[in-house]
Amino acid sequence: MKHIRFVLAALFIGILSSIPVAAKDHSNDYQMGTLTKVPLHVGGKVSQGWTDTTSCNSGLLGIHCTGGIVDDYSGWLVADMPNGTEVVVQPCVSGASFAALLLPCDRPYVLTLTEEDGTFIFLRHTAMWHSISEAFGTTSKVLYRIEHRNGVTFIKIPDPANPQKEGVYNPIKLPKPKVSASAPPQTDNNISSMCASGKLSAELKAKYCATDTEKSATQPK
Repeated sequence: MKHIRFVLAALFIGILSSIPVAAKDHSNDYQMGTLTKVPLHVGGKVSQGWTDTTSCNSGLLGIHCTGGIVDDYSGWLVADMPNGTEVVVQPCVSGASFAALLLPCDRPYVLTLTEEDGTFIFLRHTAMWHSISEAFGTTSKVLYRIEHRNGVTFIKIPDPANPQKEGVYNPIKLPKPKVSASAPPQTDNNISSMCASGKLSAELKAKYCATDTEKSATQPK
């Protein structure tokens, strides 16, 4: 429970620190990185018993019941890394408690970001902010920016469907993993939409946005 209280406190601080401030020009703040969805499983599972969530109500066709017996347990979300290793990400709770809503054990994956210099970061979605994880494939090349506010670091990734919106995440830096020779191919990204949005400075547009001639030259024949 100590781990759970620590994470809840961190989430609360994240919410307070993410209050909107005056808009600034971030056109020259974006960097290139690779976003990856790393599968998760539950490790160190400890049973906490069970909860009966059955609720019955009478109706025209008799008594109708919903819910049932729910297993209560705690554990750790463990990431299954591409190189075959496992990394413990954070504690989790399953069952009918309020903690299970904030730290669920049924998360299928965790987002990770590899920066241009090879730094590998786990991302935790910042509560109450936009999420863009559904918009990307298993591995995607993306443009993102880093923002520091009130001692908290945020990773902000523009939504490819609407670059004016950004998914907001808090980073957890871990040791850089070995590169897998069979890494999955990179798929959908937000780069083309960012290049067309006008949100990038001229310097970054020249760096990250290929011209039509360059794109056709790199496409397979």
